[in-house]
Amino acid sequence: MQQMPQGYPPPQKQGMSTLAKVLLVFGVLALFGIGTCAAGAFWLKGKATEVAESLADGGGGSIVLVSPPEVKAALAGPKAAYVGAWRGTGTNALDIGADGMMRFVKNEGRTDSTVNAPIAAFRGNDIEMKAFITVTMKVSEAPHKVGDHWEMTVDNLKLQRK
Repeated sequence: MQQMPQGYPPPQKQGMSTLAKVLLVFGVLALFGIGTCAAGAFWLKGKATEVAESLADGGGGSIVLVSPPEVKAALAGPKAAYVGAWRGTGTNALDIGADGMMRFVKNEGRTDSTVNAPIAAFRGNDIEMKAFITVTMKVSEAPHKVGDHWEMTVDNLKLQRK
């Protein structure tokens, strides 16, 4: 073994360089990030499968994107009086197309609530929509003729067909 001349300090042990430490930290963070993304992807795939299965069987989480044929048939027959542009006071409005598409604007003080959706079903006179939850608009007075115009009352709003 070779002896160091006297007066020289012994060589110091070298640890990890600063660059190596930085690269190690970034590597660990990258692994956590990839793991988190992979876990999120599996979770999202599971949720997407649940929604697809629910939509396929018409389950509780269903959503109606187009009015079903029975709604269109009702709007062409016994519910034909519902079709049209209905207006109330202020910005209150209800537009129902023969294709079952509906737009409802209700003014509640300083805010307007707007619903654009296809009609999923009629329950008696009430109008039902589905978008993961079922929303029912209560029709307390079905369309009826008053003098020279048509009226109906939906969600406590008196509307006239224009």
